[in-house]
Amino acid sequence: GQTERAKGRTQRAPRPRRTFSRCWPMSPRARVAAACTAALVVVTVCALVALRDAASAQTGLATAPAAVEASAASCDDRCRVSNAGNGYIVGTAPLCNGGTYDCGNGNLYYAADPSQPDYGHQCHSGGKVCCCASVTDMSTPTLPPAPVGSLRCADFCAEGGYGYGMVIGTAPACQADCVADCDGACSVSTDFFSDHGNSCLSGAKRCCCARAGPVAKPTPRMPDHPTCNDWCLSAGYARGDMKGTAPACNGTCDGAPACFTATSTLSDYGDSCFLGGIKKCRCW
Repeated sequence: GQTERAKGRTQRAPRPRRTFSRCWPMSPRARVAAACTAALVVVTVCALVALRDAASAQTGLATAPAAVEASAASCDDRCRVSNAGNGYIVGTAPLCNGGTYDCGNGNLYYAADPSQPDYGHQCHSGGKVCCCASVTDMSTPTLPPAPVGSLRCADFCAEGGYGYGMVIGTAPACQADCVADCDGACSVSTDFFSDHGNSCLSGAKRCCCARAGPVAKPTPRMPDHPTCNDWCLSAGYARGDMKGTAPACNGTCDGAPACFTATSTLSDYGDSCFLGGIKKCRCW
């Protein structure tokens, strides 16, 4: 009977035996090797991306070289390329407030770009302006570059055809004014000029030219110390004289067609004014 029951039973398939693999902890040396491998993969990927971007940039660079050159040009470069004489930037950071009125009576000017190499410190408010020596193309050969301190105010005026020139204003409280002190073309003076002198703690100095309007050709180079008469002759007047006696000075214009605040740049300036007055160079 037991044999028959055994034969009648359904035979079950044997269960597969489970196998287990033993996990051993990774050694410190193996962990370092794995980290280095991962880092190498990251570096390789970054290098490939950089090469791809560089190739794309190089393709675009060749299409716009003029834009790159313009952004790298200094104010002086830009004026010279326009045959408008040399040029310099006006505006002092952080409150720059440079404007077209700082460049004289209609002289060629540009809004200065912060990317220009001679722009200086960035402005927190306002902007700077690039002033050129002449109003328009003087039809003269392009001038050589003028590094800071290599050009006199007189040279700047001469390039534009405005006669002789001199810096007006005495540091530290300069307070020079184009309307009151200069009957010629007038711009703000900066340390771009070799004859700018000491910096102003307040107010500003002016680069004053003898002529109000330009002539067709640049003015011959001014001697270091012309007379008041020489100054007026460079502006097309018949003669000039000095008015004002030290120490009080109190020079007046007395209806002269053109009248300028005199400085020691003029050889016949004489003794300085100690009592606050000024001398005048009058043109007739």
